[in-house]
Amino acid sequence: MDSKGQIAGLRARIAELEREQAAMEGFAAMAAHELLTPVVMMDACAATVSERLNGNGHDESLRDLEALRRAASRSRLLVETMLHHARVHDLPLERGPVELGQLVGDCVALLEPELRRRDALVDSAPLPTVSADEPLLHAVYMNLLVNALKYGPRCGGVIHLDADSEPGAWRLAVESQGETVPAEDRERIFQPYRRGSGERRARGSGLGLSICRDIVVRHGGEIGVAPGDGGGNRFFFTLPQK
Repeated sequence: MDSKGQIAGLRARIAELEREQAAMEGFAAMAAHELLTPVVMMDACAATVSERLNGNGHDESLRDLEALRRAASRSRLLVETMLHHARVHDLPLERGPVELGQLVGDCVALLEPELRRRDALVDSAPLPTVSADEPLLHAVYMNLLVNALKYGPRCGGVIHLDADSEPGAWRLAVESQGETVPAEDRERIFQPYRRGSGERRARGSGLGLSICRDIVVRHGGEIGVAPGDGGGNRFFFTLPQK
């Protein structure tokens, strides 16, 4: 190989390494964001239990301790799954049958202390069994539910989940009350570190919806947001019926 060929080979290798580095940086950001939610819930539960132990609310304390254990278990599973996907990111998704009703129930159980604090309610229509990577799909629903809580009413409000069958796909949705995302922001909010122009009061890294988009696209679906039927926002995504 002549010098020009060697230089071209080196440039190609450098470009490949830069792509790999960018992918790992994206993974690190995703890992940090995804670990944040269960850790925050653990902290909130622990604080609540600590306060109640000075009183007589033992039944509620035991319920919060159980939520804490579920959060810890989900956190461990998430870390193991993400490490696995980081090492073998070029392999197919680990698809299997996922009962969405049960998956959403797990998400709601993890968020129970925050739902109680805000006096919010999650209402769900019957949800199907889909073919998907269960831990990654769990991350999609968790992010969408957390997003609905962050930007919904400070107190009260209903988060509604439903599913519709389309030709060759399921169309799944999480609809919540609150300020409607402006039309000019409905694509931007799915980009990393980007928020809508009116999003000021919620804390976070701005990665949640980007993570949802990446997971849904990897499953062969699409994701978006539209105004809800009664105001607010309707986040929807599709999953192929395979």
